[in-house]
Amino acid sequence: MNLQLKAEKDRLEQELRAIGSKFPEYGRNEEDNATEIADYQATSATESTLEERLRNVTEALNRIKRGTYGITEDGQTIPEKRLRANPAATTIIT
Repeated sequence: MNLQLKAEKDRLEQELRAIGSKFPEYGRNEEDNATEIADYQATSATESTLEERLRNVTEALNRIKRGTYGITEDGQTIPEKRLRANPAATTIIT
């Protein structure tokens, strides 16, 4: 899991660098401005999702270091099948 999480962390960081937080500049007419806003909103939503996933993956790596990986906050063991599907999982799906 550790290698899988590290690879995902690297991929997320790379995607975030590629996105950047720049506002697009397509032109000055109303149609261009509307497209700029729509594209910026879409990029911002994607960026937020990637940042949240990166936080989850980073925390999972920290849990591995602390020896608490695969354990929920209330001390239950997270099934291996769940961790294989989502290595950053912190909960059990019932």
